[in-house]
Amino acid sequence: MSNDVKSLMRADAKKLQPGDAHYSAYVGPPQHYDFMGASQFRLLTTLGLRDHHRLLDFGCGSLRAGRLFIPYLLPGNYYGIEPNKWLIEEAIEKEVGRDQIRIKQPHFSHNSDFDSRVFGVKFNFIVAQSIFSHCGADLIEAALAGFRDVLEDDGLVLATFVHLGAAGLNEEFTDKGWAYPRCVAYRPETILGFIRSAGLVGDWIPWRHWQDWYMIGRTRAALPHKSSFGHLTGVVLRDRELSAGL
Repeated sequence: MSNDVKSLMRADAKKLQPGDAHYSAYVGPPQHYDFMGASQFRLLTTLGLRDHHRLLDFGCGSLRAGRLFIPYLLPGNYYGIEPNKWLIEEAIEKEVGRDQIRIKQPHFSHNSDFDSRVFGVKFNFIVAQSIFSHCGADLIEAALAGFRDVLEDDGLVLATFVHLGAAGLNEEFTDKGWAYPRCVAYRPETILGFIRSAGLVGDWIPWRHWQDWYMIGRTRAALPHKSSFGHLTGVVLRDRELSAGL
């Protein structure tokens, strides 16, 4: 990683391209680093996340959302999986601070096996934002099987996928493995098939994102009813760019 890129302040890094070797760019469009973290925080708290819950941030990257979840949750309740250790280290140095890590005691794993069982605990919430948009079916199925094993009976998984036809992606991804920084797409029925194959149930929700959010649980009773979807818009009211669309 270039020292010049690494040393850029986040305000300057907004000029970089998604995937560039800066902690705020490697995880997606750097100009939306703040909003994408805030959007996840808003979604989970809307769906009932409280400070006493255990949260798994699956593919936590440079703590784009973690820098909001870590101070909110009680000590020891934030868990993050991120194979790229440098992303977490940069985020701690530039966004979170060592004192907050000492006080809030988050847990991190750098495994690259898409295995959420590594912590040996069960979770009330799991969030996987912009992970499955870069995955072949093999990795999606492995991750969802792990989620099934570590999710509390009334827990929720919130995960994004790219629908076929979005962002000019007109063919379903048929290769295996990790495709980052390339985005891959699936039909809604394929996505729901992945979820069913893992022994879980799920629904698309209308939370605002250029990808599509799905909520997933162990039982249908664990999922908010569709009658509540009017509260799941994620709309932004006073930002010209974001109110027009990401």
